[in-house]
Amino acid sequence: MDALRRVLGLVADLLAPRACALCHRTLGPGDLDWCPACTREILAAVAVDYCRRCGETASPHLVNEAGCRHCRDRRPPIDGFARVGRYDGPIGEMIRGYKFRREQRLDRTLGVMLADAVRSRPWCATLDALVPVPASLAERWQYRFYPVGLLARNVGRRLGLPALPMLTVRGKKRRQVELPQSDRAENVHGVFQVAGHARVAGARLCLVDDVTTSGATLAECARALKRAGAAEVYAAVLAKAGRDTPPPEHRTNAGTSLTAE
Repeated sequence: MDALRRVLGLVADLLAPRACALCHRTLGPGDLDWCPACTREILAAVAVDYCRRCGETASPHLVNEAGCRHCRDRRPPIDGFARVGRYDGPIGEMIRGYKFRREQRLDRTLGVMLADAVRSRPWCATLDALVPVPASLAERWQYRFYPVGLLARNVGRRLGLPALPMLTVRGKKRRQVELPQSDRAENVHGVFQVAGHARVAGARLCLVDDVTTSGATLAECARALKRAGAAEVYAAVLAKAGRDTPPPEHRTNAGTSLTAE
């Protein structure tokens, strides 16, 4: 059987050569998801230290158990944070390909990366389920699929956890990226509700999203889950965008303006 798999793999590579998930160059037989040059770039990107409470990039000597300068003096509803990297780099480029260019094959690569980030946190072993941040009907129509839901399912398969649609969204007036930092919390205040079928009481849950900037969406989702009785709520994202440098805008083939949330 192993010999047959190797033969089938060689035939598949001849018919449809594998491409680097970042630069799209044809991969060699010993390469995994990226070419050697992109592998080095991604390893450097994921090695950047960040605050385990809010996800902000921070130098190690500026972070402790109480958090970083962005969250130390407040008590965010998120009990812990995991991320892959920053948005302004190779991680952001893969997210843009996944969401805006609809390179849905990247769901596996991104899922592996986020699962590894969650697995590295001490709270991973306590989790009962993953909860994807919900998208409105308008957002799903724009993307033509549910990127975060697909990502959460892939992460869940690798961690042995269910990805449950416990939250719904209704009443969000504008997309977060269109607003200044000071208005984002108000824009999502009260718009997330726990679905009627969800069993939240006493659960330890991890929210999953692709990109976060101010953290307002994740915080509001966490508040909704905790009001319903969740014991602990963590967050896991692929990338953290800088507060002063929000994700850039892109356009789909249909000309619809889209921006990473």
